[in-house]
Amino acid sequence: MGPLTALGVAASALFLAAFAIHVWLLPIAPGFDDFEHLQAAMAWQQEGRLQSDGVFVRVPLWPVLLGTPAHLLRPGTAVAFVQIACVLATLALALAFARRASAERALPLAAVAAPILLFASSPQVVLYARHAVNELWIGALAAGVLFLAAAPARGGPLALGLASGAAAMTKLSMGLLAVPAAAFAWRGGPHRRAARLAQLALGAALVAVPLVALHATQRPGLPLDNTSAFTLSEYTPQEWIALGDPLERREAGMASFRAALTRDPLGYASAVAKRLTRWITRPATTDFALFMPKFPARAFGLWEHAVLGILVVLAVLGTTARTAPIWIFLAALPILCAFPAHVPFTPKIIPVFPCLLLAPLGLSRALGLGKGEGDE
Repeated sequence: MGPLTALGVAASALFLAAFAIHVWLLPIAPGFDDFEHLQAAMAWQQEGRLQSDGVFVRVPLWPVLLGTPAHLLRPGTAVAFVQIACVLATLALALAFARRASAERALPLAAVAAPILLFASSPQVVLYARHAVNELWIGALAAGVLFLAAAPARGGPLALGLASGAAAMTKLSMGLLAVPAAAFAWRGGPHRRAARLAQLALGAALVAVPLVALHATQRPGLPLDNTSAFTLSEYTPQEWIALGDPLERREAGMASFRAALTRDPLGYASAVAKRLTRWITRPATTDFALFMPKFPARAFGLWEHAVLGILVVLAVLGTTARTAPIWIFLAALPILCAFPAHVPFTPKIIPVFPCLLLAPLGLSRALGLGKGEGDE
C-alpha cells in the first residue's frame, strides 16, 4: 500500500469514526432534515413518481438520487449512504488530484495529508452526512469538474457536461457550475474548441433532457422548480403555504421579488450587501441550534470557519492558470446565496470540496517547497 493510499484509508476512517460519534452523541435535527426532500424521495421510492403536491416543487434529480437506494435501505440509511458516498468520492478525487500534481511538482506527504484530514473532520461534512441536504452532492460535483479540468482527457468535455447538468438538475442555481466547465472546455487549440463545447452541451443534455421529460410527464403544467421564487420573495413560510398551488406560488413569489427590487433598487442592493456579510460571518452549523437547544453551536461554528478559512486560503495559493476558472463558481456562490431575501447557509460547505483539491499545492507553495507548474 502506497503512502497516498494509506492516507486515503486513514482519512476515510477518520470521517467514518466522526460520523459514528455524531450518530451516537447527537440526535438527528428534526427540522433540519428537510422534510420536503425526504417526502419527495419517498414518493419516488414508493410510487415511482415525482412529488407534485408539495409546498415546494423541486427539480427531479435529488429525490430520485435519494429515493432509489431506499428500495434496499431504510430512508435514513439511504440518505447516509448517498452522503457518505459523496464524501468518500471527494477524498478519492483529492488523492488522485494530488498524485497527478506530484508528477509536476513533488508534494510532501504532509502537504497532502493536512488538508485531507482537515476536510474529513469538518463539522459541516460530518453533520450534513446524516441529513437530506444536497450540498455535499453539489460539492462533490464541483470537485469532479475541477478534477476533470486539471488533466484534459478524451471524453473530458462530455464528463464536464454530465457534472454540470447534474448540478443544475439538483438545484437550478447550481447550473452556474457550467460556466467554469465551459471555460475549461474552451481551452486548447481553436480547431477543437467547437467540438469540445458540443460535447459539453451533449453531456448536460444527457442529464437534463430525461429529467425534464420525466417532470413534464408526471407533473404536467407545474413549474420545474418553485423554491427559487420563494427564496426571492418576501413571503414567510406560513404565507407561502397559504398561497395555493405550486404555479400560483411561483407567480406570487416572483411578483413579490420584482416589486421589492423596483420599489427601491439601491435599498435592495444594500440589503444584499448586508446579507452577504452575514452569510460569510455566520456559521452554517448554527442552524442546528434551532432544533437542538443543547447543540454546542459556538464550538462547532469556530471549527467550521477554521476548516473553511484554512482550505480557502490554501486553495487560493494553490490555484494555477489551469485551475483558475473554478473561482468563477466559487466567487459567485456567496452572491447567489445573499441575493434572495431568504438566505440559505448550507451552501457554505460547497467551496470546501473543490478547495480540498487545490489546498495541497497551496500548502506546498506556502512552505516554499520547490517549484512547479504555475509558479513562474
